[in-house]
Amino acid sequence: MIIDNIVEQDVIFSLDIGTRTIKATVGIVKDKKFHVVCERFLEHDERAMVDGQIHDINLVAAGVSQVKRELEEELGFKLKEVAIAAAGRFLRTVESKGEMDLNDEEITKDTLRSLEMTAVLKAEEEINKTTDGKLYCVGYSVKNYYLNGYVISNLLGHKGENVAVEVISTFLPRSVVDSLYSVMNKVSLNVVNMTLEPIAAMEAVVPKNLRLLNIALVDVGAGTSDIAICNKESVTAYGMVPQAGDEVTEAIAQAYLVDFNTAERMKKEATEKEQVAYTDIIGFENSVSSEEINKLAEPIVQKIAEEVSRKIIDLNGSKAPSAVFLVGGGAHTPYLKELISEKLNIPIQRIGIKGRDAVTDCVCTDLTPGSSGVTVLGIALLSIKSLGHNFIDVSLNDTLISLFNSHKHNVMDVLLHADINPKILMGKNGKNIRFTINGSKRMAFGQLGTNAKIKLNGEDATLEDLIVDGDKITIEYAQEGKDAAPKIIDYLTDLEDITCYFNDKLITVEPIIQINGDKVSIDSIIKNNDEVKITYPRTLKGIKKYILNLADEINLNVNGELQNEAYEIKNGDRICIVEEKTNINSTTEQHDKPKDLGITIKVFANGEPKELKGKREYVFVDIFNYIEFDLTAVKGRLNLLLNGYSAAYTDKLNEGDKIEVFWD
Repeated sequence: MIIDNIVEQDVIFSLDIGTRTIKATVGIVKDKKFHVVCERFLEHDERAMVDGQIHDINLVAAGVSQVKRELEEELGFKLKEVAIAAAGRFLRTVESKGEMDLNDEEITKDTLRSLEMTAVLKAEEEINKTTDGKLYCVGYSVKNYYLNGYVISNLLGHKGENVAVEVISTFLPRSVVDSLYSVMNKVSLNVVNMTLEPIAAMEAVVPKNLRLLNIALVDVGAGTSDIAICNKESVTAYGMVPQAGDEVTEAIAQAYLVDFNTAERMKKEATEKEQVAYTDIIGFENSVSSEEINKLAEPIVQKIAEEVSRKIIDLNGSKAPSAVFLVGGGAHTPYLKELISEKLNIPIQRIGIKGRDAVTDCVCTDLTPGSSGVTVLGIALLSIKSLGHNFIDVSLNDTLISLFNSHKHNVMDVLLHADINPKILMGKNGKNIRFTINGSKRMAFGQLGTNAKIKLNGEDATLEDLIVDGDKITIEYAQEGKDAAPKIIDYLTDLEDITCYFNDKLITVEPIIQINGDKVSIDSIIKNNDEVKITYPRTLKGIKKYILNLADEINLNVNGELQNEAYEIKNGDRICIVEEKTNINSTTEQHDKPKDLGITIKVFANGEPKELKGKREYVFVDIFNYIEFDLTAVKGRLNLLLNGYSAAYTDKLNEGDKIEVFWD
């Protein structure tokens, strides 16, 4: 996703502060899914946390500050709000029911929120009766809604006289919550939502449509294994066992005399390599097989599996669930799946490790964190729900666009959400071209572009206009102007053709056009940097050179009189070659010289073969001496084609040329 298009108010920032690692995710809501924009993962340098509980606030704050700073550098703005989750080390759960009487009023989101809060407050009152210390509600899940005494899956939009809700509220000691808040205060982050890690994991990998099934979710972390149970479309129980990955790490540390961090590395490498090298606390370098490490870990893993399985059965009404989902960094612990399958007496195929690809409500390109990167996504999803933001739907050119209602939106937000670059709303002008005509510099301008036209509910609008749910936006996108493509005819100063006769054949005298030295027609397009030469053959010299293609020494007679080359041709003039008189004295001399009979070429005129004789070279106009075509009786637009292309009277003819002459 392009970070440049991210609006600060739309950002959701979630933190999963675990016993071994800090996971941070920043994303936005688009098309009703959470799209990850950027992430950071950091391992604690020291054991700043034990069993999910913060022991060193300053060390944890330093780690959070580092990932926050790196994310801010990538985003280009400060992160101010965050969603977090607490581990279930000292978790207490209470079931409670809240009720409200209504006057057949429509049930809104505010009604639901008030109803659920009533149930949570009852749970808080209940648990405080049996607890000395102050407890804090870190989250709750709805088991069932009731409308007029009957179970209903969704109350929103209904009307009734009485509504009720059953919830499972989760509580932690105030000290656990306060330590998390202390860390957030040290890094200048405001907590907008707090939940429990198993609730977040459940939200991520067990969407509502799967909660019809009896599923146990186990978040196997470093210090604790958090458990959530769902059945019949609701979450029915939460729990925790204080055994997880650190139990194995501590056993390795004791067996091989290494510090905790080295033992953690050895545990990871045992799943990747055949041999694991390490240096013990005495300073000796050693190596041990992965098989030996795994054998050492097996009885500890068996103990974890026993405790987790026992807790699952206890939370699930003394029976095994239909399936078990494992998430968290410890989900891949060797033998864990197999041992849980054995203890619960369910097929191994019904125990699955869920990674990020299983989080259907999230879109993220980095799937490498696998099962350990699931909970942080669930924290973000719960934050979206708990903040009370809904979605607004607008129409953009008849396409439905859903926007996360986190702040006031304008037309620009809709375009960005639809991945439309605002630059295309501005019409670009076509390119100008530069060229010369008879040595003079000229410029032709490209066509002006037209900007987009925006309408909001049928009225003219701008990108800054605010939108609300149900608005209809229509955009006629910008049109780019065409590049300049001037034609020769646009620059002709004298468009009047002269018609005259040469040897009793009617000819039309047109301007002679050259582009970069090549003859072209008046309809030719001028390109950038072209050199255009336009000649207007109006004198007898020009006619002789450009139209008749005659040698300089040949004299011409106009209307029966010999004229010099400066004579200007007029319409209807009759031109013919002056024949030299031969005297008797020169007769012998003339007969002694070989006659220049010219060349003969064969062409096709209107499909018929014609032989052109008597000239050294031929131009298009010569064909009228060989075909029956009356130029004096105009019948439309005259078309001259040479080998399929538009031709001029002065175009040179060659052997085999195909000539077409016709009226349009």
